[in-house]
Amino acid sequence: SFKLSYYNEYKSYLRMQYSLIVTVGVLLLSLLIYFHVNIQYETPGWSRTVNISGSIINFTRSENYILVAKGNNNDLDLYKSLGWMHAHDRYVQLFLHRLAARGELTAHLPFSDTSLKNDLKAKQMHLIESATESLSHIDKKSLALVEGYVDGVNTYLREHARPVEFVLVNYHPEPFKVVDVLAILNFISYAGLNDVCLTLEKLLLEMIRETDIDLELLKTTFSPHLDGLDEELISLYKSVSNIQPLAHHDTTEIPKLINSNNWVVSGRLTESGFPMMGSDPHMDTSKLPNIFFETQFIGVDGFKVAGLSVAGFSGYVFGRTFDLAFSLTFGMLDMSDYFVERISDGKYMRDGEMYDLTLRTYDFPGERTAYYYSTEDGLTLERSLDTIFTPLTDGTYLATKFGISTETDLANVRFLGFWKAKTAIEASDKLIRNSLGSNYLLADRAGNIVYQQGGMVPRRNNLLNVTGLLPLPAWESKNLWQGYLDDEHYLSIVNPPQGFIATANNHIQAPGKANVATFSALHHRVNRITDVLSKHKGKFTLQDFKDLQSDTYSILAEKIIPKLRLGTSEIETALKTWDKHSQLDSRPAAFFRFFYKNLISDILSRLFSAERAAKYYKFGYYPITKLIDTILSEDRAVRGTPLSDILSDTLHKSVEQYDGQTVSDVEKWRMNHVMFGGRLPSWLAVDAPPLPTNHCEECVKVGVNRVSPHNVSLYISQAWRMVTDLGKEEMETVLPGGPNSNILSNMYQREIELFLADGYKTIKLNSDDV
Repeated sequence: SFKLSYYNEYKSYLRMQYSLIVTVGVLLLSLLIYFHVNIQYETPGWSRTVNISGSIINFTRSENYILVAKGNNNDLDLYKSLGWMHAHDRYVQLFLHRLAARGELTAHLPFSDTSLKNDLKAKQMHLIESATESLSHIDKKSLALVEGYVDGVNTYLREHARPVEFVLVNYHPEPFKVVDVLAILNFISYAGLNDVCLTLEKLLLEMIRETDIDLELLKTTFSPHLDGLDEELISLYKSVSNIQPLAHHDTTEIPKLINSNNWVVSGRLTESGFPMMGSDPHMDTSKLPNIFFETQFIGVDGFKVAGLSVAGFSGYVFGRTFDLAFSLTFGMLDMSDYFVERISDGKYMRDGEMYDLTLRTYDFPGERTAYYYSTEDGLTLERSLDTIFTPLTDGTYLATKFGISTETDLANVRFLGFWKAKTAIEASDKLIRNSLGSNYLLADRAGNIVYQQGGMVPRRNNLLNVTGLLPLPAWESKNLWQGYLDDEHYLSIVNPPQGFIATANNHIQAPGKANVATFSALHHRVNRITDVLSKHKGKFTLQDFKDLQSDTYSILAEKIIPKLRLGTSEIETALKTWDKHSQLDSRPAAFFRFFYKNLISDILSRLFSAERAAKYYKFGYYPITKLIDTILSEDRAVRGTPLSDILSDTLHKSVEQYDGQTVSDVEKWRMNHVMFGGRLPSWLAVDAPPLPTNHCEECVKVGVNRVSPHNVSLYISQAWRMVTDLGKEEMETVLPGGPNSNILSNMYQREIELFLADGYKTIKLNSDDV
């Protein structure tokens, strides 16, 4: 009986094992078939001809694995091909961007806190509804171009299977729509770019609410934007009880263009006699694939364009045509504002009259409903995660006004196609009004170099005094927006006498015009670039521009080290002779970074409470570094302690704690898949291994590890490098990551090693060369 029972159990065990083996075998076979169908092992010369809504377009891989489209030289074919190429090489990001802009990440992908925060922000911004309203106002020609881009995306969708990432999470993308293109551009502009300014405004507001804040230091640091700050406003801010945690928006799916460099030099200063341009936008590069994407279009009658775009955005933002070179840096233009609202019985006040709030509700996973309350003039009440899923109660609230409107959408559509211009001056006219809020540099073969500031900055009361940094009472209608600024308020520079122009997120303001920006990066990078360009001996070559993009000289170290009373320890002795460059094997460079972080922490702990100091140190990059810069520049005492004493104490502590590490020991660059975030086994090669770098946060070659307010790891660095000479039909570039986002592709991480080696590839505009 015992033997029979054991035998039956053994047979049952064998059947179970057999079933498991069969199941695993079927699964593996299915995966192999899927991989065979979907793997993209494309080599130079790979070619395919596609019919996109009647347009016959040929796609080819160039010698550098860049997708090149050849079609008729009309705008429609360019947009159709761009849509198809985005779907082909950035399928996952294309639909992540759409889900993010629609506020539907949590509805279709595995739930996460950052996805929930993204969706809540997208719903607050009312993007899809706004884009739908704008459609009827867009002229037929412009609408046809955006529809062409959508046709290109959907043609690819119909003919190809989903990528493995979406198969794993069982997400079935729906066809793309025109409203998706408009919503994505606005979401990138306001949630990915301008939200940086809102976050910094909120941090500054928290500082002002401190009981023992040094207001004079704040006013000096952020002059003239806090000139109107008085006791009445401070009292009002302290009454606001709903200031939610710092950096209310934090997503891994939408890029944040936090830093950038670009410069352009006149042909009279170059070896070729033509203008030259260098550009390296900076953003979070800890995600694979790279948010940027290189493509090329060649028309049958000679028009050609190559450059950089973002999946879901139907146009180029950096690049070259035969006649034109163009690039941008984020200008930190102030295009969104906080206001203060007092709510009573579901009503808000305007000039003594009470009005009903408008309620919008959206359902979220977990049977939760989010409640959004807005005013007739477009302000939406800020609510925290603790309160947004419950009806509103009376109180004093922050309210946000975004610049998203039909007027903004129309400006963005007109912005598309500026690269078709023959001259830099012609192109600059099309860049003045758009939602990117950027500094544009342009150069043309005729020899012109141009700077153009562009954005959609609101017209505020008393143009020269009200800047938007301080939240004003919304119940006085004079404090509300009065449309958008006229073109004259955006600075233009054409062919300056010094022969070059450089920008690096620094403050740029037209004299006597309205304030267009309230925050800016410190001037370390732009000062270094300007210094190198102005002191250059001889004529410029592209190699000079490459060397500048790889420059790791620290102006910050040049500024601080002379203030230190250096001792005789080994590291202090090394610091005395350090050349201020950040090399991988440099101990002085590593020590200086360690010392500077300690210095920030030590100064903040004297200015604020311990809890606040730790929070500001972790999250408040721009306002905090500007505060520190004011203290260092003016040799200010901090709470009665002389700066020299603070520097000495911090130096002594840092010397004791320093463990002898070099730059390569402390600076590790990690690149994880945008969806899986480092959660998959390393042998799958979905993520890149930790990479040593010699970037530094205040150098031209930017690079810094940060942790976002919601503990998301970021690495801010150059996301692309480009140099180009208008005398040649080519540009030299490198993109950390690879041309194709398919994790099964041979191109997924193709250019990482080239990027780390400060190398470049050549993208040729000439169709015969391609």
